[in-house]
Amino acid sequence: MEKPIFAVCGAGRAGCAIAADMALMGYTVNLFELDDYQENIVPIQEKGGLELSGKTQSGKVGFAKLNLVTTNPEEAIADAELIMISAPSFGHKAFFQSIYPYLKSGQSVLFNTGYFASLRFGKALIQSGRSDKVTIAEANIMPYLSDKKDYHVHIYNVKRDIIFATFPGNGDDKISQIISLVYPQHRRVPNVLWTNFEVGNPSLHAPFLLPIAGMPFDRYKGCKLYGEATSCGARLVEAFDRERVKVAKALGCDVTETALEEATRIYGYEGADISEAYRKSPHADRYVPAERLQAILLEDLCHFHVPASRLAASIGVSTPLINAMVEIWGAILGVDYWGKGLTLEELGLAGLTADQVIRYANTGSTT
Repeated sequence: MEKPIFAVCGAGRAGCAIAADMALMGYTVNLFELDDYQENIVPIQEKGGLELSGKTQSGKVGFAKLNLVTTNPEEAIADAELIMISAPSFGHKAFFQSIYPYLKSGQSVLFNTGYFASLRFGKALIQSGRSDKVTIAEANIMPYLSDKKDYHVHIYNVKRDIIFATFPGNGDDKISQIISLVYPQHRRVPNVLWTNFEVGNPSLHAPFLLPIAGMPFDRYKGCKLYGEATSCGARLVEAFDRERVKVAKALGCDVTETALEEATRIYGYEGADISEAYRKSPHADRYVPAERLQAILLEDLCHFHVPASRLAASIGVSTPLINAMVEIWGAILGVDYWGKGLTLEELGLAGLTADQVIRYANTGSTT
């Protein structure tokens, strides 16, 4: 196929890493940021691109010239075949609402991390009769672990295996062809239930942090999250995995991989348990300030743990540990995660049986 044009939504660490690396692959890339965060792109606009270093998908480093850096959504996505929303989950809504009026037939939208994004926003396309014209999809995890300052981006890791799905699951496969040009490690799975219940960010952060919560939030105002991982945290992760897999199986997903197995497959990390694997890894040296840890927990708890708990309860599956994570972290940080978390109504899943949830994920209809 001819070289597609890409639009990347979000000029944070993830979006800039994606935009820069794809530009170094030789693709035309537009970078879009919201008006409220325009300061993120001023240095990039002044330079006309991004300076990229580290371990890259392209195998290249150096200056990556971008085609367009803008806060105008219509300009950003005008000719793009694939639009990537590369913001944290609590930024998904603002970006999707910005681009929604300008989406055209034949375009595809990929949320680079799931957090039920396709179910949250795909129903708008279905209700408007545009779901057969615009493809919406999500992956289970960002392609990089990266950082950014001004117009400099550094990639620490490229993830070697990522799953993605369209919503509905029987959506157009053209998106697979486009993604494979830049990220051949992306594998398509049957539907977005798989992308959400596969191992990913929510498997680690809340369980890993719980045994050491006083250190980053009370004493040091941050920590090396993975370097401080404990065997107690590892056992919490393993218990979380068992509940996650139980819900996944009830929803027809063949998702059985543990967090340790995923770390070995994606990063090559090995250990007696997941805490040892990460303590011996390059992840261990990365310091994460307390405010960043709070944002991570807000994302994971509100946009995975809470909806996963509600969905499990609605189909008769017990998830005491997932529920406890929401309760305990709410008490520790004084945050009403239940109140802030996604509802089944927002996902279009309220009142559905397990079979109806699966059918909806596959076809966009419950009948």
